[in-house]
Amino acid sequence: MEIVLIRHGKPASADNPVVNAAEYTKWVRRYNLSDVATNSRPVNKAVNQKLCYAVSSDFKRAIHSAHIYTGKPPEIISELFREMEIPRYKLPLTLKAITWVYLCRVIWMFGFKGPFESYRLAKNRAELAADKLIDLARVKDNVVLFGHGYLNFYIRKALMKKGWRLKSKSNAFWGVTSLESK
Repeated sequence: MEIVLIRHGKPASADNPVVNAAEYTKWVRRYNLSDVATNSRPVNKAVNQKLCYAVSSDFKRAIHSAHIYTGKPPEIISELFREMEIPRYKLPLTLKAITWVYLCRVIWMFGFKGPFESYRLAKNRAELAADKLIDLARVKDNVVLFGHGYLNFYIRKALMKKGWRLKSKSNAFWGVTSLESK
């Protein structure tokens, strides 16, 4: 059995402007609604798409990535595999968008609440996602998740705690992380 985690391609809206807190919130919304950029394609397809069962997050960039990679929509699309929230805090700062992401994620990981999923709940969801992928792998043998960088990281950790062996990993856009059961 094998589970492959593929991070989506680079989103069309993955620019990095200097923004204030309100503009950052709008940037996050655009990012979450974005397709994959036309110039973002997998360099090589390390996974034989004919031999795998494809599942995806319900975000457009993940679904679009699955279609680009396999030539068809994923068999399962679920919010269970959605990226961990990109938290948004109203701070009196003007920063590059990606700096906002890192700063707000650190604040979020320390337990600060907001109008979004908590860090604790997001980690629990990653555990549930790992369990779902294991259940699918038991039936389908090879499962590929088209997901997101941060959630894929936590799914990978959960799978390894459950005894899965890491074969390869990459968290880049189109990065492939492969795990097999022991």
